[in-house]
Amino acid sequence: MWTVIRRSFVATLLALAMSALSGAGEDASAAQVAPREDLLCEHAPAGTVPAVPNPFSLWAVIVCSASGHALVPIEGMVWLAHGTVEPVSVLALPPAATPLPKTRDFDPRYGVRFTALYAAEAKGAKRIRALANLKAALGAEPPQKLDRIFQLDAVSSIYAMRYNIYFYLEAGHPRLALVCVDQCREALAMDILTVEEAKARGARPR
Repeated sequence: MWTVIRRSFVATLLALAMSALSGAGEDASAAQVAPREDLLCEHAPAGTVPAVPNPFSLWAVIVCSASGHALVPIEGMVWLAHGTVEPVSVLALPPAATPLPKTRDFDPRYGVRFTALYAAEAKGAKRIRALANLKAALGAEPPQKLDRIFQLDAVSSIYAMRYNIYFYLEAGHPRLALVCVDQCREALAMDILTVEEAKARGARPR
């Protein structure tokens, strides 16, 4: 089910009705003159690409992919599914959805989007819960060197679905992350690496 948040953009079981995109058609109409590719969202309608809040702006950016908005690592950083060589990104298109086609009045690059991003440091009970969720996803105790944990909540325009994304820092740098839906009942752990570290693992960063 989590393949939909990976760069392969594999289709999953449920197709979404266009009616779920209330108001998206108007935004997309303004973007009809956009070029075939607009990963930097330079032609996105005004107000449709939220700013990535600090400190996540140091680690992630929003791109306008063919399937809609995606949170991806900044240049020089690589996100891989934990223990694998498979690159990961976080799509605004929910895990239980298939990509929506582009039409005359709808461009999924801008219509399937993140409507809001909220960031905070996980402290106290939230930190304990974040560590417990990471342990469950890893199937092992989290590294002892982890110091700070930050949480990014990303809200999708589709059904207002909310991702809870946790970044686990070691010596001030994120080394692990956990992408959750449904209060981490479904979760994907990912390793945060430099390009050199990813290549050493055998990955082929883009």
